[in-house]
Amino acid sequence: MRALVELRDPVAVALAAAAALAALWLGHDLLAIAVTVVVVLLARVGAGLALRRQAAPATVAQLVPADAHWYAPLTRREADVAMLIRDSTNKEIADRLVLSERTIDNHVQNIMNKLNLHHRAQIASWVTERTRVTPTPKP
Repeated sequence: MRALVELRDPVAVALAAAAALAALWLGHDLLAIAVTVVVVLLARVGAGLALRRQAAPATVAQLVPADAHWYAPLTRREADVAMLIRDSTNKEIADRLVLSERTIDNHVQNIMNKLNLHHRAQIASWVTERTRVTPTPKP
């Protein structure tokens, strides 16, 4: 499935097209051109998958603070999305949590409805208030 996502990459398609044109210009036959395109696409998919493994998505434990009740009206997954809303677009959140962008849209709408908010910035502010570490007074 992830390999198919990598094939949607416009850079991979452009590289494959450039390789095909170069092979055609050099006078290679159709089989050589097809092999060239497949090799370029496989190399690009392999590189993309290797980069995704290298920059593995954060686990839920890394996203959500240890205090189990800070996100009280939200579900655990909505809390994950809310934690990422401040610094990321829905597409970036979807990539990081390995979900579809539409699912993230739904989570954002559910968060806004549950908290009676109207903007992403308000969600980020709510998360910051709820997860802020309060310093303990010195005796």
